[in-house]
Amino acid sequence: MIDIVSNHDGLDIGLFDTQTCKAKNIIATQLGALEYAQDLGIDLKYFLSEGLRIQNESFKAYLVKTLADRGISVADLQDNVETLYHQYIFNLSPDETSTGLIAR
Repeated sequence: MIDIVSNHDGLDIGLFDTQTCKAKNIIATQLGALEYAQDLGIDLKYFLSEGLRIQNESFKAYLVKTLADRGISVADLQDNVETLYHQYIFNLSPDETSTGLIAR
């Protein structure tokens, strides 16, 4: 799905891939931080708390599951590691759309 939204790059409007923006918002938001949507986001504080030892694969699986719960299909997740810094690159699957007619 593509949305037409306002753009801050000097243009009045722009076209954006809704899935990409939605995935970015979910991953960038701490769970419980929003007043109007307490269940939107990920619980990054839990994973960064002292005494919790997790494997990187567990965190990646959590991110993919959280996106899937919100209806976003992740086709591929790449993990780049550079000197104690992890960068996750998400490749999302396109939205499933149907152009067929539904018979009743």
